[in-house]
This record gives sequence, structure tokens and C-alpha cells, in this order.
Amino acid sequence: MKTIRLLMLLMAFSVLYSCCNNKEAVTKEPLKEDLKYLTAEPRHYVCYQTDDSVFIDGKLDEKAWQQAEWTDVFTDIEGALKPKPTQETKVKMLWNKNFLFVAAEVSEEHIWAYLEHQDDIVFRDNDFEIFIDPDNDAKNYFEFETNAKGTVFDLFLPHPYRHSSFALHNFDFKGLRHAISIEGTINNGNDKDKKWIVEVAIPFTSLSFGLDEGKPNVDKPWRINFSRVEWDTKWENGKYVKLKDKDGKPLPEHNWVWSPVGAISMHMPERYGYLKFTNAKIGSAKVEFKLPKTESLKSVLWAVFYREDKYHEKNKKYTANLSDLGNDIYNLYDAKEYKLSITCSELNYEAKLESMDGKTKLYITNEGEIK
Repeated sequence: MKTIRLLMLLMAFSVLYSCCNNKEAVTKEPLKEDLKYLTAEPRHYVCYQTDDSVFIDGKLDEKAWQQAEWTDVFTDIEGALKPKPTQETKVKMLWNKNFLFVAAEVSEEHIWAYLEHQDDIVFRDNDFEIFIDPDNDAKNYFEFETNAKGTVFDLFLPHPYRHSSFALHNFDFKGLRHAISIEGTINNGNDKDKKWIVEVAIPFTSLSFGLDEGKPNVDKPWRINFSRVEWDTKWENGKYVKLKDKDGKPLPEHNWVWSPVGAISMHMPERYGYLKFTNAKIGSAKVEFKLPKTESLKSVLWAVFYREDKYHEKNKKYTANLSDLGNDIYNLYDAKEYKLSITCSELNYEAKLESMDGKTKLYITNEGEIK
């Protein structure tokens, strides 16, 4: 009997020792809402080649455009956290050796636009926006905006605004072509309109700024997203006027996007959708998109990044203790296959996700650098 009791005590001690020395041995929790939406898999689009010429006129009547598939309709930038958009927006894409072609159909009952100078802050009107991160590094990305008048605001951002307020506003997409067509009347509140269509040809050479050639690699997906800014307005004294709150400030704009971000910010390139280029011609057999395993693993590190930001905001320092960031992070990966760890000082940190066999190692820093 004493022997049995001794064995039971040894077994209990062994389990306790194992738990105390295994950082992964924690009770997993369901994902909280912040991570639920910030780690949801982004949407994707397969972009086919075309040999046909595409005339940029905003009409989309070429055979290649007719064959290209529309994306899913836009949703709120925060995803299911907010109501569905009240008006529909969708996009389709093509490419050839020189250009990425983007077409957007923007359903709109009241089409209006007043800004008309290059690089005006176009999102102060209703607008359509394109964000492109060609090398999927969550930095060095491009932004294009246009209103229904065709006024363009384009810029290059070395880093997202969360780490720098700097953006290169004097950057221009050299050789870009774009056109707008309208089904309805612009700046006329006495009728109802149907939609406006944006057609854009972006030269790959203009996407090489600070990068390589800018041309697609069919084995490496780009990150891309599209946004529509929509203001609540009324027709007053012959003009569309933004509705205001009790303090006289314009009501917040609606942000409708292709791939939901999970936060009210289009400057989170890691949350953009995936754009896969294929050498297959438009109209040929369908090419499937498969999310690279590495991309799934990156989402674990981004979860650490978001939570470290919150922790730092509250405590004015970073933490090397994963439990401080919430045990729901453990739900994002298999602890039998991977180990997650953090090293940090008062000023910075580095999180590492490593496979148990040591063949895969991914890192993220407090600057949002993925290695």
C-alpha cells in the first residue's frame, strides 16, 4: 500500500513539474473579439493574364473584362462587428506584362464629387481607393484614390502610420491611366443615380519605387485591398452637404472594403487581401488559390504584435510573458508543432515562432518587421 501511495505521489509531482516548466501548458481560451477579427483569414483573388488590349475608358466592354470574375462585394472595414454596407461595391482585375488592371463598380444613389485638383485629399469626398503591398512585407506600400470626377490622390508609404507619420505625398504613379464612367448625373440631388465605374491601369514600373522591378512573381502573392469611403449627406441649397453631429462636426464616414481589416484603419498592410498572379490566360481553366503555410504562421506573430501594443499603451513597457497578452493566443497554433517565445527590453521586443524540428523560424519586432 505504501508503495502504491508513493508511486501516486511521484506521478502527481511529475505532472506538476511538467506543467510548471512547460510554458505552453496553459488553459486555452476562446479568441476574444479583437483577435477574432484581426486574425481572420483575408480574402483572395486570382488574377489572370490577358493578351487583348484594354482601352481605359471606364466602360469594361472588352472580352477580357467580361470574362474576369468580380470579387465578393465589399463589407464594413471591421467585418461582422458592423452592419453590412447599404450600397454595393465590387472589383475585378487582370494583368499583362506591363500593367495591373483594376475595375471597380460603385453602386451609388447620389453621385457627387467636388475636389478637382491632383493630390487633393480625395477621401473628403466619397471615393474609391486601392492599397498595394507588392512584396508582402507590411511596409513600402502604395495608395491610389479617386472620386467620381476622376481626381487622383496617390502616395507611397515606407511604413504604416502606426510607426511613422511620414508619407511621400509627392509620389505619382508614372504612366498610370484611369477613367470614370457614370450611370446617372453627378452633383444633382434632384434625381437618383445608379453607379459609377472606375477603370485603372497601373504600370508595374511605377510599383518598383524602393523595391525591385515591381513585376509579379506568380509564386509569391501580393497584398492588396480596396476601400470605399462613403459620407452621409443631404441635398441643400443646390449642393451635397455632410450630415453633422450635435457639435457641428461631420458624422464619421463609412469605410467599406473588399477584405475586412478588423479595425478602422486601412494602414495595416498585413490585413490586406491576397492577390495571386497566374500565367494562365483569362478564360482558361480555373486556378485555385492556396494560402501558404507561412502566411498562417505570420498571423500568430501579428496577434502578439497587436497585444503587445495594447500592453505597452497601458503599462508603458513590453512584456516577455505570453500570459500577460492573453491565453487565447495559444489557440492560433499547435503547441505540439511550434513554440512561441518573446524576448524584450524596456524599449523593444522580438517574438519568435519556431517549429519543434527547428526548420521554421519566424520573428516579429515591435516595429512590425517580419523576418
